Amino acid sequence: MASESVRATDPGKRVWSSLLFLSALAAALALVPVRGSSGQDADKKEAPAAAPAPADAPAADSTAAPGAKKSVLRWAIEASGPIGLFLLCLSVYFTALVIKLFMELRVSEAVPTALVEKLETAIKDRKFQEAYDACRDNDSFLARLVRTGVANLPNGRAEAKEAMNATQDEVVTAMEARISYLAIIGTLGPMIGLVGTIAGMIASFQEIATAAGAQPKPEKVAEGISTALFITLEGVSLSVPAIFFFALFRNRIALMALESGKVAERTISALLSAAKQTKPTPA
Repeated sequence: MASESVRATDPGKRVWSSLLFLSALAAALALVPVRGSSGQDADKKEAPAAAPAPADAPAADSTAAPGAKKSVLRWAIEASGPIGLFLLCLSVYFTALVIKLFMELRVSEAVPTALVEKLETAIKDRKFQEAYDACRDNDSFLARLVRTGVANLPNGRAEAKEAMNATQDEVVTAMEARISYLAIIGTLGPMIGLVGTIAGMIASFQEIATAAGAQPKPEKVAEGISTALFITLEGVSLSVPAIFFFALFRNRIALMALESGKVAERTISALLSAAKQTKPTPA
């Protein structure tokens, strides 16, 4: 059996570069100061000091403090509230899951080069038990297929191939069940964002409705709108990469199944050919 090196293409490098760039951009935005509603701090510094107010003048409203600078990060945290905290926890789980899947769902893990070389050497030397033991001590995709094929070879090659196909479907189903959580996150992200949108708009319209004929406070209305927009942004920002990584890992699983099936069938064919050559010829 000819030796073929199995190499896994890793498009994840480009993905990680993009993620690092987005993280740096988010950190830069978090440091940008945001002015309050007045936006006139610089003018106040240049303006001359105002004359002191008369003693009998009414005290200014303590709640009408001048607009203070806030970073984008602090503004986002205050506007997101509990729903934003839940989305943050979901994002941490999503990141950990993606890293784990990147480490496990690789062609080099499904078809280990060391195992392929060991099988080739054992079959070439007619050491069939050693080839089976190598697959028994390994839990890779290829090892499971070869174990199944060798165990069913006494029933015929067709039976062995059918058993290998059944095992392949079983392994693929198990891996697809693991990446299905990414699809769930991709579906839930916009729905959670919609909940935040509705909550923020309700808060804004409640401020307008309960003004009782007076002018509603603009800052309260703006808080509700900010909540709606920030949570919607966070939900969509979580959903888009989840859908992307789900498609990426699904393609990886298909590639792993294809490569494992090809190498397993080639191994079984080589084993049968070697077994036929070892049979004693009749006198």
